Amino acid sequence: MKITRTTEPTRAERTQPSTGGAVRSTGAATQSAPSSGASVQLSGQSTRLTQLETQFPQSSFDAAKVSEIRSAIADGRYQVNAGAVADKLLASAAQLVGRKA
Repeated sequence: MKITRTTEPTRAERTQPSTGGAVRSTGAATQSAPSSGASVQLSGQSTRLTQLETQFPQSSFDAAKVSEIRSAIADGRYQVNAGAVADKLLASAAQLVGRKA
C-alpha cells in the first residue's frame, strides 16, 4: 500500500473548472446558476451531495499521525490488529444485511 496524498481537495477546489479543459456532465439537470453569462447545471445527485456535505461536518485531519503511520509502514514497524479489522468487517457486513432485510 502506498500513501502519497496527504490532503483532500476542498469543496471549492473540486468544483472549480480546470483551465482549458472541457466539462462533461452526466444525469438530468435540475438546477442552473448564471455566472458571467454562462450557466451551470447540477444533477440531482450533485444537489444531494451538497446537502450531505452541509449536514455532516468535516472530520479533523491529523497530518502528524498520517506521517507517523507512513514512516511505520515504510520501516516495517506497522502492526495490523487482525482481530479488530475482522470485528469491524463483520459488523459492517451485519449492518448491510440488516438494511437489505
